[in-house]
Order: sequence, then structure tokens, then C-alpha cells
Amino acid sequence: MAMLIGFNTAAFSYELVDHPRIFITKADLPGLAQRSKGVLKGEYAKIKAVADSVLKTGVVKTDSRFRPPIGLICSGICYLVERELGGNAVPYAGTIKMYWGDGAVLALDGDGYFGYNGMLYDWIYDALTPSERRTYADSLGKWLRFYTDTPEITLKWGGWWYNQTWGPAHLNTPNTRDGITPKLFVALALAGADSKNEADARTFLDSWAKRVPAECIPAFDEMGGVWSESMGHGGYGPIIVIPWAFEAWRTATGEDLFARCAPTSYLPQMTRWAAFLTVPFADHTAWIDDNRASKLNDLAQVAPILGARYRDPVDNWISDQDWAEGWNRVPWNRFLSYDPTVKSESPKAEKYPPAYLFTGAGHIYMRSAWDDPNGTWAFFGAGPKFEGHSRDDEGHFLIAKKGWLAMRVGGGGHNDDDYYEGGALAFNIVTIYNKDEQYRRVVAPEQGGVNNENDGGMMRLVYSSHERDDRATMVAYRNNDQYTYAAADLSLGYSKDKASEVTRQFLYLRGKREFFIIFDRIQTTSEKFPRHWFLHLPGEPAVSGAETALVPGHVLSYNGNSATWLSDPAGERGVLSSGKSRAFLTSLLPSGVKITKRGGEGYDFWGHPDEATAQYNHVSRASRQPPIVPWRLEEQSPGKGLRDYFLNVIEIGDENDSKASEASLVEREGFAGARLDAAGTPVEVLFSREGALTARVKIGAGAESVIEPGIQEQ
Repeated sequence: MAMLIGFNTAAFSYELVDHPRIFITKADLPGLAQRSKGVLKGEYAKIKAVADSVLKTGVVKTDSRFRPPIGLICSGICYLVERELGGNAVPYAGTIKMYWGDGAVLALDGDGYFGYNGMLYDWIYDALTPSERRTYADSLGKWLRFYTDTPEITLKWGGWWYNQTWGPAHLNTPNTRDGITPKLFVALALAGADSKNEADARTFLDSWAKRVPAECIPAFDEMGGVWSESMGHGGYGPIIVIPWAFEAWRTATGEDLFARCAPTSYLPQMTRWAAFLTVPFADHTAWIDDNRASKLNDLAQVAPILGARYRDPVDNWISDQDWAEGWNRVPWNRFLSYDPTVKSESPKAEKYPPAYLFTGAGHIYMRSAWDDPNGTWAFFGAGPKFEGHSRDDEGHFLIAKKGWLAMRVGGGGHNDDDYYEGGALAFNIVTIYNKDEQYRRVVAPEQGGVNNENDGGMMRLVYSSHERDDRATMVAYRNNDQYTYAAADLSLGYSKDKASEVTRQFLYLRGKREFFIIFDRIQTTSEKFPRHWFLHLPGEPAVSGAETALVPGHVLSYNGNSATWLSDPAGERGVLSSGKSRAFLTSLLPSGVKITKRGGEGYDFWGHPDEATAQYNHVSRASRQPPIVPWRLEEQSPGKGLRDYFLNVIEIGDENDSKASEASLVEREGFAGARLDAAGTPVEVLFSREGALTARVKIGAGAESVIEPGIQEQ
């Protein structure tokens, strides 16, 4: 039954169905009740156990605003299901009404859970008297002007790509600006309730109906499947609350905005991103931007929605893992939205490729195989900054096999108070040191800053704006069974006063012996600017050549060109792989490179070697948290002339391997590269020294492949 509440203009129109309308409708209730006795019997039993417990004890107002009111949520669901089953549903609604009391807890100075309270108001609407409906709606409706002072989407402090625009998954006040999702729940619940906030509810819904299709979806299409602030800030809110918002609008109005998104947009591809982001050795997501290693527990909350909307078997597979392993204690999202008619299949079963480029973010994830905890995994990224939390790490890469082999610097520090998290030195990049370069975020902590001294890296755009900043471009991508190749122009990320060109080409060669070949081109504006190539390691490396101890046990310089080290989980728990792997690094360019090994306790967060004011260990409150990455290698170029090249080969072998395969420099016809012995198969990989970022690959007796700039269709 559709209520006579709607709005029509030339630009948009919508009509709301009767209550309930958020996540579940009257038409859905018979099927939901049936599943509570059938395929989702176990899930409902867990929900009902929580609701029954609250019936006995009552709901206690929590002092924390960061944990969802799970007892109330379960009570609301049980009211709907038990009523549909013909059971005694009234006590479950009574639990919620008893907690709400005279409505004060719903007001601006109440418990703050305005999003969840709006959802519950919708679910138990039929259990409320006309007087209760008005009383509760009058209190809840005031939230529609929270922070924005007007009941509309304003993007007052950040755009569509900012987590606080949507609000965190607790649907409460902390870190909520516009708070689009909790306000949408309130507006959908109150529309038609005959409260003093009726006009505000309609105004907000009109704002959503007008702006989300016209502005938000194109912005998501531009960003693509990788949330602009990583799985870290994404998991705190947008990974969950954006699918919630789109689903609530769909169930309330029948308008499916999921279907309006481009195939490579955020919502259609976020599950693919999450799957590729997962590192085999521990089945955790990777340490990119401010993300911490974890299972897919955040995505799992909305996987049933995405699985149903996109008929995606991988979403149902993730939801099934969540239910089997108990990532989320109470499976209320799964119970409401899981579609058992969608099959459940792993990425391998769904024939996910071994590598994928997410074009918006410029993220490439690659691996040797799916469903293999001993497999190899790598990341290479170069793209724009969409939002302020995004780190200045373009050209950065990660490598893992039976633990981490190439990592970012250690620590879980927030970029507000951690030198590395707020600068570029945390990452595996090239630095070009100009002592006169002026950086943002250099104020000392005692003066209210973060003390990010000159680190020779990229311009600091972190926290600079809520707008897109182009700082790197992925100009080439190819993937096949033998290798994954990418080329990135990083020049925009570096100050034009010190460099006119910085590029990186990255090739992952699969096979019995695996190799990563990284080629960097640098054109500086002064031959006086030192150039370094940084690599962060969780384990201490052994470096070839004569050793000079600058600080015994911590800072050692070598005249050799190779190093080796073992993999390490870097503090991650729940390791699934067996044994360790070993990496072998060979530096082929520049000639005469000097390698410095730096790290260990007291030297694991050291500043740039050329910045006089940064010669100390930059330890913050969370530096000793995982990942534990206490070592780094610094390759310093002799720096003769304005142009420079770094060419490095990283071979991945077994922990018992004692030496690297043969790797030698090849230079001809404007190209430089490496000739490798890959388990008896000769391989030659060449990169252009000037002009277009071109590569040439020849494996064994096969024909040479010439890879010009361009993105392979996926």
C-alpha cells in the first residue's frame, strides 16, 4: 500500500510506501518471517535472544556514543517478525517505548542515536498511538537541522567523498557533519507522521531526491570502487552507511539508485576492491592509507544488501563467512537483507582475475593465485587525492608472501600526530631533497603542529582540502597470466621547483621464480638535489659489499648493490601461511649506488638523512602498534647530472634459498632494463629512458611484447 505522500517536479519524483519502509516493507514481511523459520533460522534465533534478554533487563542508556544500540535494534526486528508470525509482538515494541519514555532521549540532548532511533520509529510505527507518534517525531525531527542548520544536504564541511558527510556507522553525533544517512532515516521515518517537523522531513527527502542522482552518483562514478579515505576511514562509516542509505531509499520509494551507478562506480565495485585488498597470508586487508589489517567485518554488514542488489555471489560468500566466523556479533543486517536465491561463491569461483586496476583511485592489486594463503600479493598505486585523509604516497608499493616483504613504515599513528603518517617518507618512494622546499605541516607539536620536517618527498596534500587534487596518473596497465605491468606519471606530486619529471614503471613477473622490477625516471632542476630510493622492511636485511658502521647496529652503509631478508607478519595475528619467504634485492641503476640500512629500536622512525632538523626518531603515541616495520633501505644516487634512473629487481624465493637468480643490466636503443634467469627461462624487461612510458617484455623463446601507454580493458 502506498501512502499519499510524495513530490513531483520536472527534475525528480518519489512516493513513499507505508511503514515499515526502511530496509523492510510490508510486502517483504511474509518472506522475512518465513526465513526466520527456515534458511535464516539461526540468525533470527541470535537476534531474538538479544531482544528477549532486553525484555527482562530493560535498555540501559549507554555513556558511549560509538556502539550501536543493538538491544533496541533486535527488539524492533522481533516486533516485525513476531507480529507477522502471529506471536506476541507487543512487548518488543514496548521495550523501545519504555526506553524512549517521554521522548527526551530522542532530543538533541538525548542519547544521540538519531539514525537508529529514526529506523526504529519506522519499524514500530504501527505500535505507536497518534499521540506517541507526534511526541517522538517532534523530538526526532530536530535532528534534521543538526550541524547544517537547515533540513537539507548542504555538504557544509566536505563533499560526497568525505566520511563525515555521511556519518559513521554508529549513526550518532561523533564525527558527523552533514550526517546524510542518519538524517535520511529520520526523514523517511517521520514523513507523513503529522508532526511539527513534517515540512523539514519533506525538505530533506526532496534534497536527497534532487542531489544524490544528479551530483552524488556522478561523484561516485568518478571515484570508483576504492573509497577515497581507504578501508580505514571507510570502514568507520561510508563502507557501511552509504549502502544503508541507498537501500533505505530503495525500500521506501522503490527507486533503485544502485542501478544508476556506472559499472566501475563505488557501490558496484566496493566488494571487488575489498576482495583484492585482502592479503593471502592472514586474510586481512592491507595497510593502505590509514587502514589497519582486519577481516572484512565492516563490508560484511552490507554485503547482503550489495549481494541482493547486484546479484553478486562474492557478497553472499563474504556474508556467509561473517556468519560462520562471527565477525559481527549480531547478524541483523544479514537477517534483513540476505537473498538466499543469490549463490555464494568465492572470488576464485567467480573467476576473478589475478590483478585489477581500479581506475578512479589508480590502485592496482595483483596476486599469484586466489584462495592460496601461501600466495604472493602486491599493490601499486598512483592517482588523485579525492579527500583530505588520503596520504601522499603515489608510486608506493607493497609486497607480501607468507608475511610482509615490502611494507610502509610501522605504527598505527593517526596522521594528525605522526611524522610519517603525515608525510611521504613512510612509503616506498623516490625522494628529491631540496633544502629550500617549503612544506605544509611543519609546526612543532608543542606549538600545536605535527612537526613534519622536509622529507624530500611529494607536496603535502593530506588534509589540504575536501576537493580533488591530481597528483599522479596511471598511464599504462596490462595484465596476463605471465605478468602484471603498470606505468605511472608521478610528476604532479612533486614540486616543480625540484623536478620536472618523476615516473615509475612496475612489473610483477609470475612463475616458479617471481620477480618485481621497478624502474624510476627522475628529471631534477638541479644536480645538487640528492635523490634517494626508499624501501621499508619488517625484517632486518643483509646487504652486500663493504660495511661502514655510522651508528653500530642501526645505521650501516654499503658499497654493494644487493640485499636479502625474510618475510615477517609485522605484528599481524592469525597467520594462515606456512613458513617464510625470502626476498632478494638487486640494484642495477644508478651505477655507483650507495645503500644504507637504517633501523632497529631508536632508529625506526628516523627523518630524511639530508634534513638536519629531522635527525631524531619520530615516535608518536601509536608508533609501537602494528605494523611493526623497524628497518628501511636507502639507495642514494651519485647524482651526477639532472637526470637519474633507479632500476631495482626484487626476487621472491623460499626462506631456505641462499642466493638470488642472475639479474643483469641491459641498455640499448634508448631503453634500460634487466635480463633475468627465471628458473631456467631467460626473461628480458626493458623500459624507455625518455619520452613515452614504454616497456618491452620477452619471456623465453616467445616474441617480444611492446607495451605502449594505455589501459587494458578489464
